[in-house]
Amino acid sequence: MKKLMAMLTIATLIFSIASCVTDKKENKTTKEDVKKEFIEAADASKEFLESEFNELVNNIEGFAQKTEDKIAELKKKTENAKGDAKVRMEKRVKDIEQKSDALKSKVQEYKNAADEKKDEIKKEIKNLKDALDESIKTFKEEVEDK
Repeated sequence: MKKLMAMLTIATLIFSIASCVTDKKENKTTKEDVKKEFIEAADASKEFLESEFNELVNNIEGFAQKTEDKIAELKKKTENAKGDAKVRMEKRVKDIEQKSDALKSKVQEYKNAADEKKDEIKKEIKNLKDALDESIKTFKEEVEDK
């Protein structure tokens, strides 16, 4: 029994020593490796943000073009109106044109803005777009009611 205990102790000791020895061929991460990985991650982030930026700008510019077409359509409807209805409709069209111009201006500001300001401007663009949509919807409803 003592022999068995001694053998187990020796085996455990040998196993412990063997597991503590480290392989000298370990891959060490160098400063250059970290720098390279950081640059790759930054490039990937930049590409993603540029893609997102371009998509947003394209969507807004497409919306702005549709809005211009709607404004032209609304102006034609206004030409056929008479009296007070015409005055109200002209006022609505002018309001819609002002909102459209504000949206275009905000998109241009977004294009030129620093990254820190883009989220804030993006929210403002969404609010302007929503207000413009609502104005056009209201105008159409008023025209249809008349």
